[in-house]
Amino acid sequence: MAQPWWRHASWRWRLVALCCGLNLVETAALMSLDPGAHPDLAPQASAIAPFGVFGDLRWVSVYNNSWAALGGELLALLVVRGLITAVSIALAWPAHLPRPAVGKLLRRSLFATGLAAVLLSPSVTLLFGLAAIPVSWLFLAAVPAALLVAFIIHPAPVSGDWWQRLVAPRAVGCVALAFLTMSAASAAMDAAPAVLWPLVAVLGGLFNAWCWVKLVPAVVDRRPVRHAVPVAAIAALALIGTVIGGTVVGFGQARKAQVLASKAPAVATAGPGSELSVLVVSGYGSSWSGREGHPVPGSYTEERFSYRGLDAHGMPLPYNGWDTAKPLPELDRMLLAQVAVLQARTGHLVDVVAESEGALVAKTALLADPSAAVATLVLASPLEDPGRVWYPTIGDQDWGVASNEAMRLISDALQGVAPINLSPDNPLFASLDQQAPLLENAMSCPIDGIRQFALLPLADATVSPAEERLSFPSIVLPAFHGGLIESPSGARIISRVLANKPVDNNQLLALVDEAISYAASAWQVPALEPLDFPRTAHGGGVYGECNQIAAELRSALFPQSPRMSGTKPPSWVATE
Repeated sequence: MAQPWWRHASWRWRLVALCCGLNLVETAALMSLDPGAHPDLAPQASAIAPFGVFGDLRWVSVYNNSWAALGGELLALLVVRGLITAVSIALAWPAHLPRPAVGKLLRRSLFATGLAAVLLSPSVTLLFGLAAIPVSWLFLAAVPAALLVAFIIHPAPVSGDWWQRLVAPRAVGCVALAFLTMSAASAAMDAAPAVLWPLVAVLGGLFNAWCWVKLVPAVVDRRPVRHAVPVAAIAALALIGTVIGGTVVGFGQARKAQVLASKAPAVATAGPGSELSVLVVSGYGSSWSGREGHPVPGSYTEERFSYRGLDAHGMPLPYNGWDTAKPLPELDRMLLAQVAVLQARTGHLVDVVAESEGALVAKTALLADPSAAVATLVLASPLEDPGRVWYPTIGDQDWGVASNEAMRLISDALQGVAPINLSPDNPLFASLDQQAPLLENAMSCPIDGIRQFALLPLADATVSPAEERLSFPSIVLPAFHGGLIESPSGARIISRVLANKPVDNNQLLALVDEAISYAASAWQVPALEPLDFPRTAHGGGVYGECNQIAAELRSALFPQSPRMSGTKPPSWVATE
């Protein structure tokens, strides 16, 4: 019996129609349900296995509001994605080889979909955590691990003996090219106007169809295997060992760095006659032994912000990493108190140099109270756009309930090697969750009367939305998240900023930073829409204006006081 014409064609138009149609459906659905959102994940709706599962899981991680809903969503994911995969493989099957029965292809696809969902779940959980607390280390752990999973299990829905043979180099090339192309397609979705989104979706569908046509023959058109070796199982175990081993080593280095920092030799700071007073605010998990230090070179009176507070004489107390896990409003009040005490002691306005969590604390505190005695705020590795998702810290209802439990499982598994509490329920993370989406745009807001400057590590481009840029001067440095204050290049730039001297920006690095931001949008979870945040979240609603954000932050800091507009709050001294 002669094969139909499309089976002999070099390009299978039915597969093209399927891939383009799936991308267009997801694009149109998002445009109709939320006209302001960007359909970054739409090009993955028809992607080769297992990228389609990866995209579906990220939607589910954000939009699950009960365990019953989660079960229904996962069942729908398994059936629908399994069916799409089976049909795509059937349409891409090489004409010169006998195609397996449809039932066999469907069973393979259902199994492969379930396997991919299990293996990709840790990466999806980390990316969900990244949307809550945007630290690039989470992206750098999650996305390479997901790509390695794709390299290992992509043949699972195509071949029955995939687990006992080496992967085909041509197929691995298809997977790598698909990763790069979907990154470019999502970047185009972010950069292009909405009228061009359907075109981008169609072009992404054309590539996905081409990739299926190349991937399937690369997997099946090979010599029969002679000796059964569980290659896939060995590779999966090696992947798991690498991830666990790397995590243990990474946390070990972090713990070692904290111990060394807490035991650092004393360095005398400049005396009270200095022209500037600088408050240095370190990040999450940091520690301070109480010894004097001078991380920012120059003639400054430098003081370390204490996450424990001040003693009876107004001096900062030593603290450890566990002290950094306090609720954000409490830390904001502590910072304002220390600024007031330092200004009163030195007689000068205070410049604040803050990093990571410290940058968020300083920014929200000064945004709520711009009348604080601060002249300049330098933000190193700032947490841009936190609170893009939500999870219930109490109960088992509302968006993100399953992701909350998954994050807790990961934190429990890592607690033995982690130097600090990673649970989503710790006081700091819970307070950030409760204040979403209020914090989402806070970092980019100007502050009346305070000069701002940001040092952005290039690695953090993976977590910063490309379309949302800071409204004040910044510079991109080739660095990872954290440690910029202590680095020679970071300290040099901070000194120039505090001295009000010009800082040369590397335009090439700035362009690379922007390109990475656009491309990384393909591998993040979708942001929860502002109106979808539950009423239990503080200030749940749409807060695009900085004056609205400042007013809500002010009410969170001073819940017993009337809303203040530029009036100075009372002074506190946090005692031991």
